[in-house]
Amino acid sequence: MEIHGSGKVNEEVKIQVCYGFIDDLSERHRTTGPEFQEIRNFKFFILNDKGKKSKIELQIKGDHWEGRFIPDQEGSYRILGLNDQLPVLLRSKNSQENVRPIDLMCGAYRVGSSSVPMKPAQFMDIILQEKNGIYTVFPYRDMKPVEKGTTIRIFNPENWEKNVQTDENHQIVFKPTLPGLYVIRQDWYDNSPGVLNDNAYGKIRYRNNYCLWIN
Repeated sequence: MEIHGSGKVNEEVKIQVCYGFIDDLSERHRTTGPEFQEIRNFKFFILNDKGKKSKIELQIKGDHWEGRFIPDQEGSYRILGLNDQLPVLLRSKNSQENVRPIDLMCGAYRVGSSSVPMKPAQFMDIILQEKNGIYTVFPYRDMKPVEKGTTIRIFNPENWEKNVQTDENHQIVFKPTLPGLYVIRQDWYDNSPGVLNDNAYGKIRYRNNYCLWIN
């Protein structure tokens, strides 16, 4: 997910959601195959500082899906998405080996200044705080800080991956060193079996990606 705008009140913001792969040179490429079509099932909304939710409709635009909104006041705007309609990953005739994926996405867009602290707003959530170019990452699950030792994966614009475990304050810190898109990822498995679209599964994999664009 990429978020593009001027950072000014009453000027349009574009949210672009894409799917792709990473080649042998660690470059990202967008694709438009079956996985790309699954983006249509994401439900996106904007949450402003006052707690007002606004639904975002995505439209297909070539190699990405796009939604737009216009910030009408200064403050922080959280972009949150959920797709719980992804097909079950069929890994074995034994249903216990099959996995139901549920994907979440989040990001933030700021217009001017904001003094309102952010709070978790979906089942798995990530909130960032920045000071002097250093980001503190607060991951949440079920509206609560994750346990100490939870692994958070960070992908930089060159797709180098770094695994960091949360400390006793339930957080991690990192410093971006390159411009571009950073993806901060949290995975969690719920060992609850079930059936989706006639396919049985043994567990649910929740994945939340925070998308951070550094100019």
